This record gives sequence, structure tokens and C-alpha cells, in this order.
Amino acid sequence: MKLTVPRALPIALVIALAALFLIGISTAAEAPTVTVTLGAHGPAIAGPTQWHPGPVRIAAVSHKADQEVTLLHFRPGYRYADFMADGKAAQGHSAAAHTAVARVFANTVFDGGLNLFSGESADFTVTLKPGIYYLGEMTSRPQLTRIRVTGDQSTATTRSTATITATDSRYGVAGELPANGTITIANTGRHPHRANLIPVKPGTTRAALGAYIRKTHGDDNAPAPSFALNGRQLGTADLSPGRHMQLTYDLPAGTYALLDFDHDLKTGRANTLAGMYAIVTLR
Repeated sequence: MKLTVPRALPIALVIALAALFLIGISTAAEAPTVTVTLGAHGPAIAGPTQWHPGPVRIAAVSHKADQEVTLLHFRPGYRYADFMADGKAAQGHSAAAHTAVARVFANTVFDGGLNLFSGESADFTVTLKPGIYYLGEMTSRPQLTRIRVTGDQSTATTRSTATITATDSRYGVAGELPANGTITIANTGRHPHRANLIPVKPGTTRAALGAYIRKTHGDDNAPAPSFALNGRQLGTADLSPGRHMQLTYDLPAGTYALLDFDHDLKTGRANTLAGMYAIVTLR
């Protein structure tokens, strides 16, 4: 596109108009950002609660260990009140609790999210259609803010340099995973999946990781293996089948175990035991 300016226009005004024109291009190319701060008193959301359809970037920082921020919406016929009632009934290990958990996952679409540790931050970007969504924390007492997506389609775009694809039996990695950058997380399986990046010693193999998983029966609270490293780690929240998100992060370069700590809703079997683990390198 060519910007035509009358010859009589003062040069200072020409420069000002050109600057405004370029700012407009830059703004249109970036997804709008909403910030979520995870603390002891629940999530604090800074930004609008009415979004345009299209990409939206959610930046999160945690001030408390092991917290999650998630964006979700409900399938037709399932309401927020149903979700809250099922969430309350899902506490415990009874048959009724398992049934309530199954109802939640059958009727809720998890659009994306993050699992963060104290002092850590990351962003995730999701592309949304018009509708009602909820953003916040999934805890024993969910703290969620209602989000309305309506209006004109956003012209924002998203970019990523690599893709991690979760199936129901393995991870696939396409492209070189950066230590600092944006990648796509996609779920092509039939069940919800997540991806946790945990630092391990260089030279650690997938076979060694698999042996540890089988020895501990996929228990994510088991004692750490000998090849584990103390260091920064990052995870995603649940991502529903057919969904994808962009993950923007900054981690030290090195070797990481890529793990899905979810469990099969019917059998209770850890997803890692089904093959949901890998060794990856961030460069």
C-alpha cells in the first residue's frame, strides 16, 4: 500500500502521519493481551472482559507454587451453574465424584492455559469464536471470570516456530523448539492432554524416562529420578481434543522431559503409561 501525501503538506506533519500509519499496522498485527496474576487470593485479571473474535493473548505470572490459569467454555445445554455443582460433587474418590468429573470433562471445552510455579511467567494465545468463555483458576472452588467474545473479527495474527502435537499415545514434535520463543501446542487425540517441560540431565534418553515412569506407575508425586535437574519448569493446562494454542515462554536452553500428568477418566491410568512422554531439547 502506498501512502500519498499532498506536496504542500508540512514535512513535520508528513512524518507524524507516517508514524501513526505504521503504529496502526503494528497494532493490527498483534493479538490483544489480557494479564492474569496468580496469587494467594486467586487470579487477578487486568484487561477487558469483552473480546473480539480471533486471537487473544493471555499473559500470566504466578506468585504461588504450582498454579494454573485456564480458559474454557461449555457445550450447549451445560451451564456455569451445572459446572460449579459438578465441581463441588467431584471432590473425593467416590463413584459419585468420578461421575461428576466425567460430566465436567464431557461438557467443558478447555481452550488452553498454563501451569506455573512461583515467580514464573508465560503467555498463551488462543483463537476464539463468538460466545461466552470463562478465564481463571480450576481449583476445588473454581475462580472464573466471565468473558464475552463478540463484535468484529480481529485482524491480529499469531506466529510460532515449532509444534508439539499430543495424541493419545505419544507426542510429536515438528521444528526446532526454542528456549525463548513461541510454539504451537495441538491436541489431535480423543482425550484432554497437557504438556509439562521439566529439566533433565543432558544425555537422558526416552528409554530411561519410560523405565522410571513404569517403575513409579506414572505417579507424578514419586521421588525424582537420578537424571532430574532442579531448575525452571513450565506446563500447560488441559487442552481439549481438536484444540490448539500458542505458548510463549522463556526457559534455559537444555534437555527437558515432556510429560502429560493427566489420567484416563475411565480407567484412572496415567497418560504417561500410555506413552505420553518424550525427551526434547530447547535451543
